[in-house]
Amino acid sequence: MLPKESSPEFKRVQEVLSASKIMIADPNTGSCLRLASALSELGCRRDSIEVTSHWDQAKQLINDKKPGIVFCEFQIGNRSGLDLLQDLRRDADPNAKNLFVLVTGNTSQSAVAQAAEEDVDTFILKPYSVVTLRKSLQQAVMTKVFPSEYLRTIEAGKKLLISGETESAIQQLSRAITLDPKPTLARFYLGQAELMKEAISAASGQFEQGLSLNRIHYKCLVGLYELLQNQKKHQEAYDVVKRVAQYFPANPQRLTSVLRLAIVTGNYADIENYYRIFTLLDERNAQLVNYMCSALIVAGKHYLLQHTQSRALELFEKAAISCAGQPKFLGFIVDALVEHRLESEARRALDRFPL
Repeated sequence: MLPKESSPEFKRVQEVLSASKIMIADPNTGSCLRLASALSELGCRRDSIEVTSHWDQAKQLINDKKPGIVFCEFQIGNRSGLDLLQDLRRDADPNAKNLFVLVTGNTSQSAVAQAAEEDVDTFILKPYSVVTLRKSLQQAVMTKVFPSEYLRTIEAGKKLLISGETESAIQQLSRAITLDPKPTLARFYLGQAELMKEAISAASGQFEQGLSLNRIHYKCLVGLYELLQNQKKHQEAYDVVKRVAQYFPANPQRLTSVLRLAIVTGNYADIENYYRIFTLLDERNAQLVNYMCSALIVAGKHYLLQHTQSRALELFEKAAISCAGQPKFLGFIVDALVEHRLESEARRALDRFPL
């Protein structure tokens, strides 16, 4: 049940909203304006609200305006609102009480928002009303201003970790586990503490216990993936990062890691799915293009050895298109085709070489 509008809690929310710079990022302009109108009803000043429907402009607004509250659609074009979150968190004053609110269109996206614990402050599931918006913001603001004993204990543990007081941090974080029925975040930081002690097995156990409570918890997944990578447990690391790629929106860095491990572990059947994700990305840096082309060619060679010629040729075609005429990759394709006595296909690949 929501507190009455005269309650101290609601007044506190109004104070935060009226004093904050706000940014709304949503590819649907109508949705932006509806949310701005709803926020005005809750006490926001119209002149403090910036709206945009473009990812690049949203990133620029974060850099220039330093908004205290960001409302961001889960997907903006082919980019992720979670990537904007990283910019906000990286550049924000560590003592500031910035809020990041993810606007989602379905329950699976809201599950991802919840799994990005500590990064996403709250989420709003469309369609929403002023009442449900108020409820979400009230909970987020009150949690930020008056965190629970569980969150306060985690914060104390984090500060001890930063200062190098590992054993004291472990005591605080172990206490935090008793304060919440699903202490996934506390398990993550306990894993970090064990890593600082170089207790690898104990760290892995903490991350895995966190994932037993929430199998897509972002921080625990990344923590376990990096640990397995450092141990060169490639298949286990691939299984973890594949889960990250499945549930969290792709970005060039993450996709590069997934591609590298897919080839190292021989998961060739997954390459075409990653190629589909690759084609949807707005931003593809040179490293990602190189990894994508290499993965397609290696997988194509695998299928030639398996006598699955048609599939191999499809992968080589995708690589030839993606490499944009780079002789290195076209040469690899030609060599593979000649080796398997596919002369006519090799000649067609040769025609792609830039003049």
